[in-house]
Amino acid sequence: MASNTDQRQSSTHSVDDWSSEPERRYAARQARLAAYCDVSVDSRTLNTDSAGRVHYLVAGDPNGEPVVLLHGVTVTAATWLPIVPGLADEYRLYIPDRPGRGLSAAPSYRGRDLRPFLVDYLCELCDELDLERPHVVGNSLGGLQALLLAIDRDRVDRLCLVGAPAGVSTEFSLAWRLLTMRGVNRLLLWLDRRGDPIENAREAAKKRLVVDGSVIPIEFYELMAARQQLPGREQSLRSLLTEQGSFGRMHPVFDIREEIVDIERPTGFIWGSEDAFWPPELGRSLADQMADAQCYELFNHGHMPWMEPGDETEIRVRAFLSG
Repeated sequence: MASNTDQRQSSTHSVDDWSSEPERRYAARQARLAAYCDVSVDSRTLNTDSAGRVHYLVAGDPNGEPVVLLHGVTVTAATWLPIVPGLADEYRLYIPDRPGRGLSAAPSYRGRDLRPFLVDYLCELCDELDLERPHVVGNSLGGLQALLLAIDRDRVDRLCLVGAPAGVSTEFSLAWRLLTMRGVNRLLLWLDRRGDPIENAREAAKKRLVVDGSVIPIEFYELMAARQQLPGREQSLRSLLTEQGSFGRMHPVFDIREEIVDIERPTGFIWGSEDAFWPPELGRSLADQMADAQCYELFNHGHMPWMEPGDETEIRVRAFLSG
């Protein structure tokens, strides 16, 4: 269960508490998306030894079982807000911005040992919140972090991977491999920012995140546009992309399939049939080799399936977390 520790160990922030105008703008967009989703969230920060300031959202039943939700590489914690209303009545939800994203500090990833760095700050956060072994839900790079929390730290109760998690293959697209090249990624990210930021966010969602964006609200795209203006975040992202590999070789942490199949914690793969990274057959193959795992394919859903029309993702996540 969650404890009152989460009321004591961190600082709660309003929109006006942030020091820079881009941060206040982003915090305001985050609050607008939460209001659109009709969910009450607290915005908090914790200073960690491993990564500096970590910002995280808190929502749901204070007495509910704790669930940590981990986002993907280019998005932020607030992108989980559309699924929060479907979980908040039963669970206490903690949603951190990975260092370099959202309102967390923006450290460089250059030269870091990527595998421990991706989970050290999460362990510090869980320690401060008195979460010994929460349920963990991860998407994309957040899925890799969730897997590492289970494999390297044994800090997971039920493990839920929503959308293809990183760590299951080094077979990345040409576009993604180009993003690992220093200098080239600077140019590609610059090109990605040209034009209207709202329309850029729509196009990115259509290409990489969802099949049907008809129910994605304007508040989501405004949030994605505001994150582009946060100081230092692009440099931090470029450093992470460069550490992830090179054009011809991805970092070994992106293929830990032999370790994944040894996970004994209850594991659920919830995988869109049209995931832009890898097909659900990869999840089924892994689940078949694991002690306690299931794979659910969501027809005509993409890489962030909770953003698609309907509530099938929410239903599957709830069913898995409840056992």
